[in-house]
Amino acid sequence: MADYEYDSARMKDASYVEASWDRFLFQQVCGLGGFFTVLILTRLWTSFSHTRFLKRRHKSRIDTLFCLMDIIFSTGSMFSFIAYSDLRAYNIGLTVVEGFFAVFYLAAMMRRLWLKNFDYGVAITFSNFFDSYSVAVILYQIFSGMPTFLTPLFMRSMAALIRYEEMLELGLLNDWFGEVRQRLGLSALRFICITYFFACCGFCIEILGDIDINKDDAVDRIFVSVNPDYEQTILKQLYYVVVTLSTVGYGDISPDTTIHQIFAMIMIVSGVLIASSEVSAIMALKDSIDTGTGQYRRSRFRNSHIIVLGGAVTSGSATLQIFLEELLHPSRPSTMLPDVVLMSEEAPGNGLRRILASPLGRQHVRFIRGSPMDQSALARADAANADMSFIMGDLSCLEHLAHAEDEDTILRASLLQRQLPGLPVRVLLLRPWAKEMARTAGINPLSCLTSGVLNYYRTALSVRVPGVPVLLTTMYSKLAGDWSQLPSSGQPWVREYFTSMRHDVYGAQVGPEYDGVSFLKAAAIIYKRHDVNLLAVQSAPENGGRLCPAGLANGKLHVLA
Repeated sequence: MADYEYDSARMKDASYVEASWDRFLFQQVCGLGGFFTVLILTRLWTSFSHTRFLKRRHKSRIDTLFCLMDIIFSTGSMFSFIAYSDLRAYNIGLTVVEGFFAVFYLAAMMRRLWLKNFDYGVAITFSNFFDSYSVAVILYQIFSGMPTFLTPLFMRSMAALIRYEEMLELGLLNDWFGEVRQRLGLSALRFICITYFFACCGFCIEILGDIDINKDDAVDRIFVSVNPDYEQTILKQLYYVVVTLSTVGYGDISPDTTIHQIFAMIMIVSGVLIASSEVSAIMALKDSIDTGTGQYRRSRFRNSHIIVLGGAVTSGSATLQIFLEELLHPSRPSTMLPDVVLMSEEAPGNGLRRILASPLGRQHVRFIRGSPMDQSALARADAANADMSFIMGDLSCLEHLAHAEDEDTILRASLLQRQLPGLPVRVLLLRPWAKEMARTAGINPLSCLTSGVLNYYRTALSVRVPGVPVLLTTMYSKLAGDWSQLPSSGQPWVREYFTSMRHDVYGAQVGPEYDGVSFLKAAAIIYKRHDVNLLAVQSAPENGGRLCPAGLANGKLHVLA
């Protein structure tokens, strides 16, 4: 061992040969060569391919699976480097595992390029760099005959970080976490990955030492290591990076080589910039959510999303609350529940904030501040891909303001139709004669519904089915609060709704044989046996006396008791 200044209890004889600048630099050349090879091939394909080969391809569930598996395999590569740092020698078993990872990285890279017709702009991205670089490094380890345990596959931590950001863009976590929590998770993951990356870089630099040109012909090397620290470990470097980036700086560990000192300066500057930018980004995100200046992204698990605007949104009235409760009722399959984007020109008031802060709002509802005249606001709401829009007037407004409320509702609907002619529109007006105004504005009257018509329908139904007013008013008033809080000058039909709450419910007993049967199944059986539509079932007083399906019975939803 005359070629080295000292021996280490952690190193084997072969380890000194592997921990050399020659092998490490040659490995980097192979990795970069793999990346530039992909760039050249994609550039040639882009230059010589005919436009008839170009196809518009979209991401699917396969790409979601690739995204998740890439995070898992990249984490595996990170642990593989930790294992190498402990073994301090080339290992066949770990190489086989990395070869398996390389197959996946190659498939992921080809899939990404295929989606964009092998476009050069995709080939030059960071995701493609990490994949092609990793494949080339692993191939070097297998076939070069000069392997080293200092494999730079720890850089897969950056690939895992990029994949996690892609998951956020796809909306894969929207069903479980809000935007702020997702952003906090991204910041935490960035800190972990960057800390791990800096620690592994410092470990490699300390093991290799400073670099110098070999002047001794007796040693078959181009470069030699100067002052290497073979006692260095990943744990020591993690400790050093965390203490340094947190600005604590105990000083018990410091860089011993010139290269590591230069790298430490870069690490400190970049760490401070990243930390400050993350804090600013989280604060900006929280502000954008509160003020509605953010952007809606549809979840991959959502089949649709709708846009709701109008006076009901601006005021956050009970009209909007009941609409959302019915639309997003838990009885519906989760895959059928749409995302709801609320739009208003004004900042959210207390009523709307309560809706957004509710469990239903946090999971399914997003507020965007803007006007249907503003193209940027519609783009932030992803209105071009919406399945339907609802323009809802505020039914709780005072009677002398009903005319202005209808005009405002019709104006919003007309502007939205002009911006997005193919988007289906449903309009809720206050006065029956406002339909003629909507027709004059170019809105299909069949798309309009008025509160007066709703009242007439309710009266007709109450003649045919006693108890319907109580059912409807229970659904309407469940979130409305105390009657004393209602405006004394409200619409007559609103007062009639609440007056009907005092009436008795008339109906027939369905019998004990339906105990424990779901509401939908009981309705189907009763219709088949008696040709009667089961509209609602009132539970016994000891079970709450609520009208199903509006409420719960024995803690179960839509179960008769």
